[in-house]
Parts: sequence; structure tokens; C-alpha cells
Amino acid sequence: MFPRPPSPAKLYAQLPRVLAKPLTHVPFMAQRFGMTKVLQQVFKESLESGECEFLRNRWLLVKINDLDLSWYFSLGPNDSILLQPSGRHDVSISGNLNEFILLAARKEDPDTLFFQRRLLIEGDTELGLEVKNLIDALDTNELSNELRFLLSSAGEYVSIFAS
Repeated sequence: MFPRPPSPAKLYAQLPRVLAKPLTHVPFMAQRFGMTKVLQQVFKESLESGECEFLRNRWLLVKINDLDLSWYFSLGPNDSILLQPSGRHDVSISGNLNEFILLAARKEDPDTLFFQRRLLIEGDTELGLEVKNLIDALDTNELSNELRFLLSSAGEYVSIFAS
């Protein structure tokens, strides 16, 4: 006898992870190029106003646990975002993809995600809180229409099917 296939609801909940899984096979140089472009746009105002200065000579590790992906971020010369595949870090923020989607799309309050331990800050928690506050203060209206649409759609999907 064959095992029963998973329910549609279970499949729907896993769809963002399944769609993002190919990213784990993209060479880091291509990941760096794409992510740096997007992050420079997302944090444009914060970079220009000096709000990201706290990351200079400090490293943030972001880990997406269910994809086994991680990136190391810092603030470099000329207020550019530095991105590395490995190294030392001062603080890490980790969680599953759906939690990061909810955070980016503003479908879930960052404090809720951290207090419920769906996203974890480890290491220099003061630095981690500065990162959280920076993310929390972002104005999504400053993003391109395409990026706003992508975040909004992904956030809506996750909040409906994966919660």
C-alpha cells in the first residue's frame, strides 16, 4: 500500500521553501550581486542618513534555517553593503524562511517574531536590537513597485497558508 500524499494545506505551507530551494545552488557571487542590489535599494535612505553606521566593522549573520542558507553582512567603505559567504560575526539572526517573509512584508510584528522565538538573536543582542529597529523603521513605500509587490504577495501567501 502506498503512503497517503500530504494534504493540500501542508503542501501550500511548504511552497515558499520549495520555490526558494534552488537559491541554495546559486553560486555565492551571483547571490552577492543580486542581494547587494536589492539591499542597497531597501536601505537607501538609512544608508544615506547614516542610520546603518552601527554596522561598520561589525558583522551580522543571517541564517535561513530551513534552506540551510547564511550570509554575513557589514557596512563597508562608501556606505556600501558588504556580503560574505562565511566569516566571523558579532550577532546572528536566524529563523525559517516564512518568518523572514512575514518580517519583510510587515505581516508580523518583529517583536512578536522574536518574543515567540520564531526568529532568534544570538551574540551581541544590543547590535541585534539595532538591526531589528532598523528593519522595523523601514518605509516600504520607498521600494520599487516590483519589490513592494513581491514582498506583499509573498507575505500575504505565507500569512494565509503557512500560519
